[in-house]
Amino acid sequence: MMPIRKCLGFSGWLLYAAAIPVFAQEKPVLPAAIPLAQTQATPESESAADGDADVVVRRTSGRFRLQAANTDWASLLREHIAEFSGSSEAQNITPGLIRRLRQDISGILATEGYFSPQIEFRNLDDVDTAANSNLNSNLNSNSANTNVTEKVIEVVVDAGQRTGIENVTLTFQGAFADALAADDAIAKQRRVALIEDWGLGVGQFFRESDWRDAKTQLTETLRSDVYAAARITDSAANVDADYHRADLQVEVDSGPPFFLGELRVTGLQRYPQWLLDRYQPPVRGEAYSRSRLLEFQRNLQNSPYFGTVAVSIDPDPEKASAVPVEVNLIERKARDLSFGVGYSSNTGFRGEIAYRDRDILEKAWDLRSAIRIEQKRQLGYADIYLPPHDNKLDSFGVIVDRQDVSGVKSLRNAVGIKRTNTHGHIEQRLALKLIRERKEVEGEDDSVSKALVASVGWTWRDVDNAFAPRRGEIYQFDLDVSEKALLSDQRFIRSYGKYQRWIPVGRTDSIILRAEAGQVFSPKNEGIPEDYLFRTGGSSTVRGYAYQSLGVQHPSAVTGGRVMGVASAEYVHWLNSTWGVASFVDAGDAADSWKDFSLRKSLGVGGRYNTPAGPIALDLAYGLQTRKARLDFSIAIAF
Repeated sequence: MMPIRKCLGFSGWLLYAAAIPVFAQEKPVLPAAIPLAQTQATPESESAADGDADVVVRRTSGRFRLQAANTDWASLLREHIAEFSGSSEAQNITPGLIRRLRQDISGILATEGYFSPQIEFRNLDDVDTAANSNLNSNLNSNSANTNVTEKVIEVVVDAGQRTGIENVTLTFQGAFADALAADDAIAKQRRVALIEDWGLGVGQFFRESDWRDAKTQLTETLRSDVYAAARITDSAANVDADYHRADLQVEVDSGPPFFLGELRVTGLQRYPQWLLDRYQPPVRGEAYSRSRLLEFQRNLQNSPYFGTVAVSIDPDPEKASAVPVEVNLIERKARDLSFGVGYSSNTGFRGEIAYRDRDILEKAWDLRSAIRIEQKRQLGYADIYLPPHDNKLDSFGVIVDRQDVSGVKSLRNAVGIKRTNTHGHIEQRLALKLIRERKEVEGEDDSVSKALVASVGWTWRDVDNAFAPRRGEIYQFDLDVSEKALLSDQRFIRSYGKYQRWIPVGRTDSIILRAEAGQVFSPKNEGIPEDYLFRTGGSSTVRGYAYQSLGVQHPSAVTGGRVMGVASAEYVHWLNSTWGVASFVDAGDAADSWKDFSLRKSLGVGGRYNTPAGPIALDLAYGLQTRKARLDFSIAIAF
């Protein structure tokens, strides 16, 4: 058996005896214990390695050409040995060069688990005149080179049989070993998980990078929960090159269990210390968990108050009983004034002025306000968000919204309060709004409706990327209730549901499926604000039909109906990291009853441009019922 203690990287090889790398980390191995690598050489290569006089005297100059199967290890040889690159220059062939090449080849192959390569140097004596006919003029023009012979030396490499893992032994010390000895159930489960997650198991081929990664993963897994100072105290890969098998041994000292102490905050100047308590900070005496600190860091980072957040500990075993939690912050500015322009095929060109104050009344109340002027819509709003508490975010605000869409002019004034509660993947919303709406339908009398609406909604979200998902799904359900006896002109119950799923295809492509449905339960439409009825059509619903053009048809307008349904399927193919193309099918409608409901369908193609805030879409859709094509596009620029 040959003890191999550590596989070195390609930047340098630790070589003993006949150039087989010795893998040593903690315990050195004497060269005498290592068998020589088995290589096959021609008489030419043997004489070169032995310093044969005729090779040196002839002053042979040449290039090397690798002859090997088209494999990963052959690519590594070409990548990391300069003599095998296509741009290598001719050089003097010396015994030392032949010896170094043999060592480099053996060393690189050993990192991939090949410890018995066959290496043969061919054509050390024969001149390859065909390969060098283009060099004759250069050689003849320089009298100093007339006695130098240009060669192409073929290096034939057979990596041999790859070494497999026959046995893995993981040994634990420290507090974790004490817990195992005490028959602690949690420790036993964790040991089973560590063994199952070991990255270089029995039956796999030995690779130096996998060996290194497996040890790193083992320590990082222990350090991520309770044992922040875990480290490897000894490791060995004992390789039997003759039988192509390896035994792996790793000894880990978990160190003591860590418990969290006080918060040490730096960078907090504008906002009060108690603000951090609103984002679920770790509690003194809580067992250390890296994921717990990352969760606290994300909560602070996603808040409106901090631009950069770093939460960490010093894994000093002497501080394990109450390790301080270091919180380094860079605060955002308290006030922002921004301007923006944009365009949407739904509502046309727009300009916007937005003002934000994150410290109203010096209580860390967050004011978000804007005035937005669009061709078909004009609105102004002001919302104040209170600092969160126990995963709850409370807000209140006002809005004035004027629209002129599909022949319906409406002016809506509303005040409301809202609470958002988040637990894991689930977001719950509770709201109460008082709405007054004035509506003008061309050719009909104006109407005014009032409603006090209580709302509850849930969203279950599990996606791999919040801005540009490729995998995951979202469920949403909303319920709104208004009672005629409580400041409302009409009694109604409105229900709405949405499902969206992203299915990855290949390395970059995806399929996007979407379905929406809703119904308003009420004796009639009169007295219900348009916001609580259904219209559809446009870039985000049924492409190929004008924005909110599908609903209850009037001679010169389209108003909201009491039922709605939409379905869509889309395939997105990314040409590169920035540009993509899409094809899609949409179908949907809104009506006053399911009896009047009739699906309007469209087919289309589009382009996608990836941005940090998600893809921008430009779609050309053909409405099968209207027999017309429509371009749907939206973009907004803030400056």
